[in-house]
This record gives sequence, structure tokens and C-alpha cells, in this order.
Amino acid sequence: MSESYGKGVSNFYRLLQQFKSTLIQEAPEDIQLCEFECHKAECAMGDWKKCDRRLRSMREAQKHN
Repeated sequence: MSESYGKGVSNFYRLLQQFKSTLIQEAPEDIQLCEFECHKAECAMGDWKKCDRRLRSMREAQKHN
């Protein structure tokens, strides 16, 4: 009984991980700041390209790599 229970739990855990990976994906590095820390709901492409906060964050990330 416990062996089949263990397989069931393992299969359920694997299914749960697959489900989570389809729903919760990492934001691409170049927009993480925008997604999680910016107060604006949406930016025009021109604003995004020249955004000081985003560019500063990208420079900082490059320093640490």
C-alpha cells in the first residue's frame, strides 16, 4: 500500500510542478524591474527604451555578471 501511495504522491508532485511551470514563468531579465517595481501600469515602447530606472538596473546587473 505505501509503495503505491508513494508513487501517487510522486506523480502528483511532478504534475503540480509542470502545472506551476506553465502558469508561473520568470520574467525576462530586461523587464523584471518594470514588472515588479515600477509604478506605471504600461509604457509606450519609446518610454521603455529610454527609461532611466530600467537602464540603470541593466547596468548594475551587468556589473555583477
